[in-house]
Amino acid sequence: MGEMSEPTPILALHGNLGSTSDWNRVEVAGLKAVDLWDHSEKGFHEFAEALAGPLSEGMEKPILAGYSLGGRLALHALAAYPERWSGAVILAAHPGLCCVEDRMARRSSDAVWARWARELSWPEFLDRWNDQPLFEEPTRDLIRRQKALEPRREAVAAAFDTWSLGGQEDLRASLGRFSGPIIWLTGERDGRFTQLGEEMAAKIPAIRHVVVPDNDHRVLEACPERVADALRELTGSRQLPLT
Repeated sequence: MGEMSEPTPILALHGNLGSTSDWNRVEVAGLKAVDLWDHSEKGFHEFAEALAGPLSEGMEKPILAGYSLGGRLALHALAAYPERWSGAVILAAHPGLCCVEDRMARRSSDAVWARWARELSWPEFLDRWNDQPLFEEPTRDLIRRQKALEPRREAVAAAFDTWSLGGQEDLRASLGRFSGPIIWLTGERDGRFTQLGEEMAAKIPAIRHVVVPDNDHRVLEACPERVADALRELTGSRQLPLT
């Protein structure tokens, strides 16, 4: 038998109120999940620099994978350091608001979420978060992982300020600097983000938009196997025979 090559490295970024364990069911070799709560004091550009530098040290042209908030951070890194990455899988992410008024409104909204994360009881905060129209009923396992974040509530609160969508650049133009393949996944029932995925695929040839049937915004939670398929497509990996 020939020698097995090293798997393509993958840096995976979880979403808001998420954790590295959100990626545990995405069964792809070479995947390393980044704990965003260790870095939520960094701005978008500072985090992109860390992602392209120390967080991916020793990795040759890794693939970026990011869900929702993690997808937005991945997009910033793709735009800022386009030569560092070989591809990306983006899940239900926003490329940035175009309108100044929308950015101001989102900053105000995220400031409220930051205050609630600091001041409300953690169960009440989670209830308000999961009751948003964007989400369908959370699984018991997801709620368990969210509850485990209570000791890190200050880092979660900081992320609403530091990584507010209202403070994010509109990346529609700058993402054109990245020429590698991007698979952009959205849930069929996630109308707003599916529309954004369609828009981005029409604008940037490197992007292929894939709609996951019968799913909402939480595509990482509901369809880890589909996420794994997308990553395998970019890595070109195949299951090796047992003998």
